[in-house]
Amino acid sequence: MVNCERSPSRKDNPRSKKRIPTYVIRKEEARALEEEVQALHKQLAALQDAKDTASIKLSTTKNQILREYLHTQELAIASTSAMLFNHLSNQPDNPIKAHIHLPKHQAARRETLVNMKNDKFRQCHEYLAARSRSLDMTKDHFSVDQYEDTDGNLICQRFDVTHFHGVKSLKQVYDALVFFMFNIEISISETLGDITVRDDYDIVDNGAYISNHRLVSNHDIVTSEVNAATFAQHFDGPNPFESSTCAFLATDTVDEDDLHPYNSLEFVRRDVSAALVLTEELKKSAGSEKSSSDWSQDDSEGEEECVVVMRRVVFTKIHNPNFEVPENALIDISERVTQWAKVMMQAIQDVIDTQS
Repeated sequence: MVNCERSPSRKDNPRSKKRIPTYVIRKEEARALEEEVQALHKQLAALQDAKDTASIKLSTTKNQILREYLHTQELAIASTSAMLFNHLSNQPDNPIKAHIHLPKHQAARRETLVNMKNDKFRQCHEYLAARSRSLDMTKDHFSVDQYEDTDGNLICQRFDVTHFHGVKSLKQVYDALVFFMFNIEISISETLGDITVRDDYDIVDNGAYISNHRLVSNHDIVTSEVNAATFAQHFDGPNPFESSTCAFLATDTVDEDDLHPYNSLEFVRRDVSAALVLTEELKKSAGSEKSSSDWSQDDSEGEEECVVVMRRVVFTKIHNPNFEVPENALIDISERVTQWAKVMMQAIQDVIDTQS
């Protein structure tokens, strides 16, 4: 009997697989997780870029809409301004014009002027209050319009707000203003070179200055004249117009003067209507400001400066003359007359400077 048993071969007894260490498995898992995290970061960045792009596009669209809206508003304001300008240019008189007819007799002339003083102040105060209602009165303002009306007259409308800093009082500015008004022909002649002669027809000083005067100015080619009435008064403390100290100046053209009629065959007529209000503010001067550590319990001792605010409106009209005058001569007169407001400011400042 043959023994069929045989020894096991390598094929029948394979070698068992080598076991992978745990740290290697963890390392592979960590690497896989890191790759997954990096992939997620890339996806997040891509989403963020898309979001930022969408946000930029949205902001751009919104800004464009706002710009178009603002542009539409600006066009509407410009259209409204044009309508208002056209309305004003077709008005026969300006908003502060009062018809003044002076008779021949001196007593009647003076009575006419004295009786209209308070009405002129009220009229001018109402207009200036309305004209400056929406303005920041701590800042200077200036605007001017010039045009030719339907009758060929040259019109100029000027409005400004000016601050006088470091003055002694409102009364000081008012006195300088009155000094200028009663010596206006000197300032005009010296500053603009237009030889100007003043004829005082009447002056009243009864707590308020009232003057009726005529100014004749030589402008090289032609001569112009203005017959005006001026009213000025200083109010100390509360008054019918303001709750504190203030001052007024109002000037208006005399329309008819039975004693001194206009010479329309030789002179170019100039009309002027002006209103001016002075108010006072006390502000801490820049040099008196202290740091918080410098303030004592009584911090009300800081130095204050007087700031006088001047609101002013001036309407001028150069009449289309009844005789032949070169067109450039009328334009020259208009330009020179518009400079009178600057001459006033310089004259007032010069008087104040000499007193400081």
